[in-house]
Amino acid sequence: MRIILFLLLLASFSGARAQDTINLMNGQLLNGKVIGQSTFEIRYLVPRRGKLVERTEPTDGVFSVKDSLGHEKVWYFKDTLFGNTYTIPEMRCFIKGERDARLGYKPIGPILGGFAFGAGLTMAMNLQMSSLLLPPIYAGVMAWPRVYVTRGSISDPNMDGDPVYATGYSAAGRPKRVINCLLSSAVGVLVGLAVNHYVLYPQQDK
Repeated sequence: MRIILFLLLLASFSGARAQDTINLMNGQLLNGKVIGQSTFEIRYLVPRRGKLVERTEPTDGVFSVKDSLGHEKVWYFKDTLFGNTYTIPEMRCFIKGERDARLGYKPIGPILGGFAFGAGLTMAMNLQMSSLLLPPIYAGVMAWPRVYVTRGSISDPNMDGDPVYATGYSAAGRPKRVINCLLSSAVGVLVGLAVNHYVLYPQQDK
């Protein structure tokens, strides 16, 4: 009897520890123990402070759910009425692009340009309060150019040159670039204001 109870406890513990994977449409991966799936939501458990906490995810934002044994339930389906224009294989490529952009896209050039833009104009034009307009202006402009794949960020070499993958990469990379450019240009403005206040203005007063 004790052996049976021990095996039951061990099975329940192993089930709670098993990690299922929820693959979101935005490229993110959520790990936990899935306890329920429906057309409305995915319910799963995640460890927090020594106990399991239940969370939910709307099914319309979920591509698939893969259990700890590797069995996958795909919730995505192609339906142009719902805006789902890609087939399931194409959507996998799109999501891979999103995930790679989230993890590996590094817009170094635009970030450095944002810093130079913020600092340079603030100092050159002797801006004060109006310098606060520079970061959103620069970030808005950076929403338009094409997103180029960062070298080494492609997790699957077979995706290189795939147009659907590139579209997914751009979908996640563009907002990432905008946010980083907003921050870098804001830092540039702060540096420009500091240089004006502590370096340029004292020299003009001499």
